[in-house]
Amino acid sequence: MKTYSKPLLILHVFLFISLGMSACAPRKTKTTLDRVYELDPSGRLYVSPEYMKTPPRSLAVMPFRSLVGEGRVEGSEKLLLEMRGKEEATPGDLAQEMRMTFYGQLAQLPFELIHPTRVDKLLREKRLGSWDELRALKPDEMKELFNVDALVFGEVTHFDYYYAFLYTQLAAGIRIEMISTRTGELLWRFQDARRDHTVRVALDPISLAVGLFQAGFSLRAINMTRAMDEICREAVAHIPFPKENRGPRVTTR
Repeated sequence: MKTYSKPLLILHVFLFISLGMSACAPRKTKTTLDRVYELDPSGRLYVSPEYMKTPPRSLAVMPFRSLVGEGRVEGSEKLLLEMRGKEEATPGDLAQEMRMTFYGQLAQLPFELIHPTRVDKLLREKRLGSWDELRALKPDEMKELFNVDALVFGEVTHFDYYYAFLYTQLAAGIRIEMISTRTGELLWRFQDARRDHTVRVALDPISLAVGLFQAGFSLRAINMTRAMDEICREAVAHIPFPKENRGPRVTTR
């Protein structure tokens, strides 16, 4: 049986704990250089004193809505169709895609969560569907309907691709708010966008052909999916990690 010296054993334990903690939650990825490169310095974050004092333990992610409009969704229609495997693409499909991506990242934090399908079922039973109806719910109505500490509302602010000869850009952006079902107060807000730029330089016919191919190849659905995943990971990474919530997460309902 292999044995370790005390200092080496302590080092192994420290590394194990560090890796375990890093796997518990998404990591922030955007740096100042990222913002300069992405031409998007306008990321915004708000955390209320109430959140830090009494953090929520249970959450429900409400249906998202898209703000990008019909026309801009149609501009990215091929990417969206490939992602969803549908014949037609709508802002509702885009909003649901972003919602599920965000939920997947949020599930890594130690909150008790209601699965979106369960949320949708409860909303259908109460005949609540529109964004305005959901936002108009009073705190006691929220608590009675979902029995959670806070609701998460999301909006898709960017979903675009741009193509100009040897330059392409993919953009995915969201605005997320967490509302207390106890007081109706805004607990946390995040707004930002993720942009992926591709620029090629052509000095001769061969490099031009290669550059055009690479620029077109960057406009794939998998890259848009990655942009959506990255912006949702960035959002979740900015949710404070309350000490009171550390430990095993309750099974989702």
